[in-house]
Amino acid sequence: MLLREPDIALVDEDVYAVMTESATLGYVHKVGNVYVALSGEYLHHAVEVGQSLSWDQAVQMVFREA
Repeated sequence: MLLREPDIALVDEDVYAVMTESATLGYVHKVGNVYVALSGEYLHHAVEVGQSLSWDQAVQMVFREA
């Protein structure tokens, strides 16, 4: 469980940045009905760390990898 809610920003169609106050931790990309969790500061270098049908689980995957 997250200690605080992450900051989320839409960065592209169906791509959301998951951030803290000081850094971008990764991204969640919605592909159909699946959320793909990506870890990394820059989208073009981010690495897939999991997939989920749940938005919340995908965001937690990004946090776990950070």
